Amino acid sequence: MLSPIIILLLILLAYVYTAQILKQKKIWYTVAWIVMVLVVVFKDLVFLTPLVKGYVGFAFFYVVMITGALDPKWTLTKRLRSVRTSYSILGFTLLIAHPLSYSIKVISGSIAIPWFGLGAFLVMIPLFITSYISIRKRMKAKTWSSLQKWAYLSYGLILIHLIVNASTVPNRIVAIGLFIPYIVIKLLKELKKK
Repeated sequence: MLSPIIILLLILLAYVYTAQILKQKKIWYTVAWIVMVLVVVFKDLVFLTPLVKGYVGFAFFYVVMITGALDPKWTLTKRLRSVRTSYSILGFTLLIAHPLSYSIKVISGSIAIPWFGLGAFLVMIPLFITSYISIRKRMKAKTWSSLQKWAYLSYGLILIHLIVNASTVPNRIVAIGLFIPYIVIKLLKELKKK
């Protein structure tokens, strides 16, 4: 699973190029949509495997997820928070290639329906749509905030999906290894608030 390497790279990019990411986000969104379509069309090319398997999309989501657990006073957290919306849009856009690439196998019955992955994907759709500023501005802040809390359900479903559907044992271990720090840090943060 390449996700830990991609996660570190995305964190580094967010820290160093915060302003550039924000300034050129529409370009990045367009590039992500183009990449997603190309991945679906050419999914059998080996070098596209990290995108087909969802590692890249998951890496974006992990950065979005862990940012919410980190201390907001840290400079790193502030920079990650500023690109969080962009990362969530980029992550989901690239992640669309994952279910689309496997849809033919599911429809043909050669693989079982990955219910937890499907559930996570469906929960993320409204979160993705409302991440766009143009949509978000039309919503009440309280409504938007309540909707975004569904992200926790998608995180849980993603974890179960990774454990159940991971192609190898090392991939399962990496998935669990990534989620444990998030869960611990997030719980400690919430306990501090109370």
